[in-house]
Amino acid sequence: MSQWHDGSCSDCGTAIRVHEDWDSARSRCQSCKAANDADKYYVSCAKCGTQILARHSWDHPPRFCQSCKAANDADKYYVSCAKCGTQILARHSWDHPPRFCQSCKAANDADKYYVSCAKCGTQILARHSWDHPPKFCGACKQAYAPKENSCSHCGRSFTIATGIQIKCRENGWDLPKRCGVCRELFRYKPFKTVRETDVLGGSIFRTYNGIGQLISESRDETGFLGDKRRVHVSGRGKTTGVTRERTDLFGAPYRETIGHDGRVKSTSHEHTDLLGNRYTESTGGTSITKHETRTRTSWTGTKYRETK
Repeated sequence: MSQWHDGSCSDCGTAIRVHEDWDSARSRCQSCKAANDADKYYVSCAKCGTQILARHSWDHPPRFCQSCKAANDADKYYVSCAKCGTQILARHSWDHPPRFCQSCKAANDADKYYVSCAKCGTQILARHSWDHPPKFCGACKQAYAPKENSCSHCGRSFTIATGIQIKCRENGWDLPKRCGVCRELFRYKPFKTVRETDVLGGSIFRTYNGIGQLISESRDETGFLGDKRRVHVSGRGKTTGVTRERTDLFGAPYRETIGHDGRVKSTSHEHTDLLGNRYTESTGGTSITKHETRTRTSWTGTKYRETK
């Protein structure tokens, strides 16, 4: 014989009658059941479109069905921020997981600014945190990549930077032939050439810059064919040039200095000024600079040649 027994509403506690033959015992009274049914509605899963139960009383209705939510959770993993180490959410389905957390990314973006390439004007990414922002874009740096050269005076290898190459190109100059050390050596003028005696008792001409640093040594030699010449050697022992006597088309004598590369480094001619004093005017260098050399006498009575 079927039996009835008393129960209570799970929502409001009101007494309700429950029959033992019912497959699903009532848990709510009629009033609460009607309210519960009225609160229900359905939304579509944002991933697969399956209908999902929702309630008007919920502040945040579900976006994914249980199946898609499980797959979504399984796709998650965490990586460490490359800057601060904070754990960042990532997904196995992403081709490129994040490298920085939101805080570091914001700081990184705020650090960026742009400068114009000094050669072509292209905008280049720079950062406020860099001590030295870039001056040239990648294309210009590639076109004028730093190159190695051998110093024409001392023979040491030195680098000609991108900026120097561009400046020379824009001004029509030849690229530097001397390293920074030798350029500094030649910066101090006037030069003074003094006849001295070497350890074997031979004559040698030593040239010093304006602060007394040795620039070069020169010796007079006779070639295999009996030709007279003066050989110039840097302080490091590298032959920098050979000077020989020449005659121009009009029969006037002059001196010509040939560099180690076989090209004419300079030419010099003797002149007399308005007071009858003789001096030598030499022309050479990439800028065709003129130098004037005169004989001087020191306070000790020693004669020397001064080049300005």
